[in-house]
Amino acid sequence: MSYGIVVFFTLLGFLKACSLTGEKVTAEQQFADALVSTIALEEHQCEDSHSHELNKEQRSPSSLFADSTHHRSIVQKRSIASLEELVPLLGTNGCEDMNQQELDDVIDLMTKLGGRIQNPMDYPETVAGLQEFLDEVGVSPRFSAHEMVTPNNISVAQRCGFQQLLPKRCRWLSAAVQGLLATELRAVINNGNENGGNGITLRNWWRPQCYNKGVGGAGSSDHMQARGFDLDFTTPQQRAQAQNLLCKMYKENPFSLQVGIGCKTLHIGVGSPKRLRQYPDDGSRFWTYSSLQSCPIKRLSSDDCWRVERESGKLHIHSLGDKIQTSGAL
Repeated sequence: MSYGIVVFFTLLGFLKACSLTGEKVTAEQQFADALVSTIALEEHQCEDSHSHELNKEQRSPSSLFADSTHHRSIVQKRSIASLEELVPLLGTNGCEDMNQQELDDVIDLMTKLGGRIQNPMDYPETVAGLQEFLDEVGVSPRFSAHEMVTPNNISVAQRCGFQQLLPKRCRWLSAAVQGLLATELRAVINNGNENGGNGITLRNWWRPQCYNKGVGGAGSSDHMQARGFDLDFTTPQQRAQAQNLLCKMYKENPFSLQVGIGCKTLHIGVGSPKRLRQYPDDGSRFWTYSSLQSCPIKRLSSDDCWRVERESGKLHIHSLGDKIQTSGAL
């Protein structure tokens, strides 16, 4: 049997497996068109029934960090960068406020999430360079450099002189660690498969001052230093699942985490050096958006992390022990 006949019957077998009874393959169709159609169908319609079963793996709370690379295929072209190689990023143009503690927090979490530490200065300061950097760190291709730098409000960006919102390379480590964290959240809403059908839309990474003001951002927003992502979920239930994972990860091993909670939105940030009096001194903090007030799901029953200190009113991610009395804030 010739190779062409084998491929032809393979195509027919795939169409049958996907139960696409409404599709007709005629003799006049070119083989190339059939092949392209098959690839598209495999990616978008058979994802849950085929690749999901290949990649599905349940994780227990006690192994959230240890198992974080089970679903990730990491490109390996460069050697892993040492902390000493990254220290020169501190205080450089565009990162004047980055300090050693932030760098330590980012690198520590990247390592726990299974990322390969890379020096962003080894890559071109372009969108393609950012994509190569993210690929080698191990961020899911479901969160692309193009998505990260595309303005959520194009007209405001253009008025500010930007076509794309690409920060200096010293800020790319934040994109990497937040991208790794977003990869974990995408996996949890798809039963352990980061490539499952339940998607997350990423927006608002870097918002330079002019753009941030034009879209009504807070005057001290972490977005102005590329220290946060906004992630939009399809349903409140999926947002609550992702929020619950953040809670579990924080309780297992506390880290510098910043979380904004809306009905179908989460802001996530790592390592922000900002210290505000209504939050603890370690920099971890959370806040809520108005959409959460009327949301049918504020949190899952197992999610007990979002606390308010009874005496001072400070907001805490999880309780800090018996010495500080807190109650649920959500």
